[in-house]
Amino acid sequence: MQALTSLGDWFRFWLYDWDGANVDIFLSVNRAVPDGLLWLPESLTWLGSYWSAPVVAAMLLLWSRGMSADRAARVSTALSRFVLGLALALSSVAAIKMTFAFPRPWHALGDLVFRVVGTPDSRYSLPSGHATYVAVLAAAIWPLLGRPAKAALLTFTVSVGWSRIALGAHFPADVLAGFALGWINVIAAGPLARRVAARLPVAGLER
Repeated sequence: MQALTSLGDWFRFWLYDWDGANVDIFLSVNRAVPDGLLWLPESLTWLGSYWSAPVVAAMLLLWSRGMSADRAARVSTALSRFVLGLALALSSVAAIKMTFAFPRPWHALGDLVFRVVGTPDSRYSLPSGHATYVAVLAAAIWPLLGRPAKAALLTFTVSVGWSRIALGAHFPADVLAGFALGWINVIAAGPLARRVAARLPVAGLER
């Protein structure tokens, strides 16, 4: 138990608190959005929710229709990376939140938090589920996109992370951890995703 406590303290000090910078950045971002523009982070948070995963999967399936066999196989692989990576990521998010049990900003800071908008789906803060989800999405479909689409996707991903801070739901460290976790899980799911994709009907429509 003492070893676990020491590990948690080390992690918190070096990788989470950033010598106070994590809180300072949170407060700056949280206070920066005027009330009249709250619709922007709220919209980004809504768009970046993992509840949109079935829509993303359906869009990838539709996208593959009518493609050449090679391009359809690439989309099928991206779909498999997305589904498997998301399953791994959501499991990882739940396990990490329960393990570290870092509090949400309003529990950690109390009245210092300027704004809290919305109701979170868990008690704990690390990592951000929204940031994890958009990172899974970005990593899964990244190889399919050209430069303009990649730039737009990267902007969207970062903006969703920003929205979680602006709405008072997460610290910056939670968002960065979510980005890293999502990307890592898609990479980890890659080998299995390629095998699964080879068996999907969409991958062989025009072979």
